Amino acid sequence: MQSSDPGHLFQTTSQLNQAADRENKLRAAEKIGEPINVSSKVLDLVIRGQEGWTAESGFQARRLDLRTGKTIKLYKGHQGPVTSVVLHEIKGEDGSKRLILFTGSWDKTIKIWDAQSGDLLHTLQGHTDFIKSLTVLPLTPPLLLSTSSDRTIRLWDISDLSSGAPSPRSIQTIKEHIRPVECSVYKVEVCAAGQPTGAISVWTGDSLGTIKRWEVDTRERRLVFKEDVGGHETSVAQLAVTDEGLWSVSSDKTAIFHSHAGPSSSAKPSVAHPSYVKSLLPIPEDFALPKSLVLTGSEDEDIRLYDVDSIGEVGSSAKHHGTIRGHCGEVSVLRAWYRDEEGKKGWYVVSGGLDSTLRRWSVQDLLDPPVLDYEPEEVKESVGLTEEEERELAELMSDED
Repeated sequence: MQSSDPGHLFQTTSQLNQAADRENKLRAAEKIGEPINVSSKVLDLVIRGQEGWTAESGFQARRLDLRTGKTIKLYKGHQGPVTSVVLHEIKGEDGSKRLILFTGSWDKTIKIWDAQSGDLLHTLQGHTDFIKSLTVLPLTPPLLLSTSSDRTIRLWDISDLSSGAPSPRSIQTIKEHIRPVECSVYKVEVCAAGQPTGAISVWTGDSLGTIKRWEVDTRERRLVFKEDVGGHETSVAQLAVTDEGLWSVSSDKTAIFHSHAGPSSSAKPSVAHPSYVKSLLPIPEDFALPKSLVLTGSEDEDIRLYDVDSIGEVGSSAKHHGTIRGHCGEVSVLRAWYRDEEGKKGWYVVSGGLDSTLRRWSVQDLLDPPVLDYEPEEVKESVGLTEEEERELAELMSDED
């Protein structure tokens, strides 16, 4: 392949091949998964009703209508990429409701917004490095849990978020992790009859591959360490919890299922991937699929489906059920969404990626993935330099004017 584009000078054949392949894939993916284009990389997503809130690399969070793709509001004020978003509803004594948005950023701060008006209510400071995840724990009153690259977990008292109230304060700083704490998830424990017991378990994962389990001391309003949950060799990207167990995905190219019933030290079902695994979503039972599925998103830009029902004895693996292709960047987040729209009512999966898109996948897309129709660009390797090319190269390398 020859090109007069100055940007192609001194690029290897492999680099030219990759660039052409990328252009072909971008064109082919323009309508795959009903993409919603945003202005920067999608790092996190939370869904409520027919709206989504994104955390983006462009120093902002975004509220949008997931049906139309139209942006409703931007939340600007951070001085670095926004890595995490979480919503929390406040109920007033008069029965009124107010929706609060928490955002965490590389600028080491957590910002608290009125989600409807977009007004900035508070900025929380205390972490000394990037904020990596945020979780609201459903106590009465609730607590905000943050994790950071400074290797700590913090709990924040968010009992009073009214206008003019003092800024929420950190009530516990935990330093049990020895590497950046990448993610967190919680589960409200239930009894055999399915009723909440009041106990809350929390799991946190770090960049060393360690997962720690905690219990919430509801009286003292603090986390109490319980055990290390092994399995990964390097960074834990995301965690998800179900009634049966905990799922974790990692840059060691695996997804692991940790059963609540088995000892944490025992061998666990592990699903190998060809690339770093960055996101996951156990499909909720509400999808009413014939099989229980878990979805994973990877650095290689693909979403993979695995049959959870195929996990049998300890040490077995989930069977690969299919691959959804459409993103042209790392798949950073996967979320379930009930779409309430004429002609498209039903359960969907929304994926976000570093290609600055959200993509909407129907149940049919999960069972029969759409075809990404493009042919990789073929570039023939050069067999050597011609006499004229050798002369031109010598002139370029010469010290003479």
